[in-house]
Amino acid sequence: MQKVIVTGANGFVGYWLIKELMKYSIKVIAIVKDTNEKIDMLTSLSGVSIVYCNLSNMINLDTIIPDRGFDAFYHLAWISAGGSGRADYNLQLMNAKYACDAVIVAKKLNCKKILVAGTITEKIASQTLVLPVKSDNIIYGIAKHTTHCMLEILTNRLNLEFVWMQFSNLYGPYSINGNIVGYTIKEILEGRNAIFGTAQQPYDLLYIEDLVYAAYLLGEKDVKRTCYYLGSGNPKILKDYLIRIGELCGNPDAIKIGARADDGLKYDLEWFDASALIEDTGYMPRISFDQGVLNTINWMKL
Repeated sequence: MQKVIVTGANGFVGYWLIKELMKYSIKVIAIVKDTNEKIDMLTSLSGVSIVYCNLSNMINLDTIIPDRGFDAFYHLAWISAGGSGRADYNLQLMNAKYACDAVIVAKKLNCKKILVAGTITEKIASQTLVLPVKSDNIIYGIAKHTTHCMLEILTNRLNLEFVWMQFSNLYGPYSINGNIVGYTIKEILEGRNAIFGTAQQPYDLLYIEDLVYAAYLLGEKDVKRTCYYLGSGNPKILKDYLIRIGELCGNPDAIKIGARADDGLKYDLEWFDASALIEDTGYMPRISFDQGVLNTINWMKL
C-alpha cells in the first residue's frame, strides 16, 4: 500500500492504525469530523493529511479530496460505539447509512479495497429473539450486523473489494470507550473493587497494537474472504483474564467474581477463531497479554 484513507482517524483505533501505517511509509488521508475535534496526536505523525468531513456529508467526500486511486479505504468511524449511545436506535441506524455512503464514495475515489470496522458484538444479534431479557445495548450489535449484510450486497454490486474486520474486545493506551480491561485497572488503581458476574463465558482480549497490525495486513495483502475475526488466537475464560489483571495490578483480591448478576448473553468459543486471519495473512500477535496490560497500567498511571 502507498496511500489510504482512514475515517474516524482521531479515535482509539484510528490513531493506532495510522501509527502502524506510518511504519511502512504509507501516505494517509485522515478523515476527522470537524475542527472542534482534538487532533494533537495525529498532527504529531508525519505523512498524515487531515481532511474534515462529518459523517452526514460522507457521500460527498470525493468532492473534498481531489486525489484518486487509493489502495485502501479504512472506514472506522461509528457514532457511539461505546457508552449509552449504543442503545440509541436513531444513531445506530444512521451509522449503517454512513457506512453505505462510505462504500459509495470509496468507489468514486477509485479505491481498490474498503475495510470496515465490525465487532464480535454482532454475533449476539442472533440471540435477540430468544433472550428472555433484552439489553438496550444489543441495538448496537444488531446495527453492526445489519451494516455487515448491507455492505456485502453493496460492494458486490459495485465490484469493490470488501473486508469486514470483526474486532475483538480491545484494550490499550488512549482507549476512551471504557473497555473491560480499562475498567478493571481504573477501579483497582483508585482503590475500589472491580465487580463482575460469574465471568465463565469464553472471551478474547486483544491489545490495540496487534489489532491494527492485523488491519494493516488485511489492507496490504490480497485476501480471499470478505470477513475476518481479528483476535489473539488464544481465547480464555473471562474469569482467567480478570484474575490476571488483578495480579498485574498488584491486588488480585480486588477482583470480585460473581458479585453482580450476569447479563444473560451467551458467548461461543467459535466466535473467537482467528485461524482464517492467520492463514490468509500470516498474522501472529506480537504483544503478550501481560505486556499489553502492563503498558495500559503504566499509561493510566500518568
